[in-house]
Amino acid sequence: MGCARKLMQAYFDLAYNRIYDVTTGKLNCYQELQRRSVGKLEFQDDDRVLCVGVGTGNEILHILQTNRNVKIVGVDYSNTALQKAHNKAARLGKQIELWNIDARCLKFAAGTFDKVLCLHVMDFIEQGREISGEIVRVLKHGGQFAITYPSDREGLGLGINLLKDSVCHNINSGKHPFRAVLELLAQMLVGIVYLPLLFRPKRKCYSRGDLEALFSGLITGSLHVEEYPVYQDFIVYGRK
Repeated sequence: MGCARKLMQAYFDLAYNRIYDVTTGKLNCYQELQRRSVGKLEFQDDDRVLCVGVGTGNEILHILQTNRNVKIVGVDYSNTALQKAHNKAARLGKQIELWNIDARCLKFAAGTFDKVLCLHVMDFIEQGREISGEIVRVLKHGGQFAITYPSDREGLGLGINLLKDSVCHNINSGKHPFRAVLELLAQMLVGIVYLPLLFRPKRKCYSRGDLEALFSGLITGSLHVEEYPVYQDFIVYGRK
């Protein structure tokens, strides 16, 4: 593992994943992105479900709300995130399988999983095609996938969108506007920990055409590309 990668992993272990649940994880628009993505998958009892970049495990909660009888496997390269994911599932009385694995090389046999979910991973890596190929490889023939990719329209407007959506959601949920703004300011203060992400190499963003071209060489089944404009992401889902 190179020095830059070791530093990034340390950052995720020691900072990013320790505050994630009280910052990004609390955003209504991000929770909605998770709900929409999980909702693209038709879970059946005893399905083996792989969560690539499982993070602190918030999508696991959405999956278990849909079907508790699936077998969940989560992979991430942050031990801090994996521990949080384990704790969340355990509080619901669910045992899940967790691995510290690089998403670029999933150490599972081809055709292992019935469903694969990958949220907010492509925002941090340049090897989107490589990871997409790995996801399709470990998916059974006819299995379903849902993956999010950053839109090529993403930019400074994303931050403004997130701020506006957060304040509007808090006010619409009955909170006093003053309290809603104070809570937002508190989240922004804690969010200073995210500043190192601004100095990472420019990430790859995608257009609808890019994604359709990417998957045309990976799957023969159905493909859908849905834009979620508030978070400026695409949800790509379908069958292998």
